[in-house]
Amino acid sequence: MSALDQQGIPKELQDRAKLMWIISGIFGLWGWVFGAYIGKVEGQDENTWFQWQLKQNLYSGIISWVGSSLCGLGYIAGLYFGVMGFLTIGKGEDYSAPMIGEKAR
Repeated sequence: MSALDQQGIPKELQDRAKLMWIISGIFGLWGWVFGAYIGKVEGQDENTWFQWQLKQNLYSGIISWVGSSLCGLGYIAGLYFGVMGFLTIGKGEDYSAPMIGEKAR
């Protein structure tokens, strides 16, 4: 049993968060738009873990968008956050983005 399963996070929300992170890694803020509005699933508004993932994802998307507009390095940071979020949640572990996670709580 994974750490997320032990926390009581539904598999559907875990899968939604994985998809949101990989979309965010590739397309920046569109991952957050997908997770918050387009791919909305039942129970995501009440689940504090998923809301925390959304908030981290939003901050990551903003960093990616602003950074890529200025120098291109922000896109690399957003890609890193997205891939790590996808892989970590895919293993069933809780993901906290570097430099963002604690600020998002």
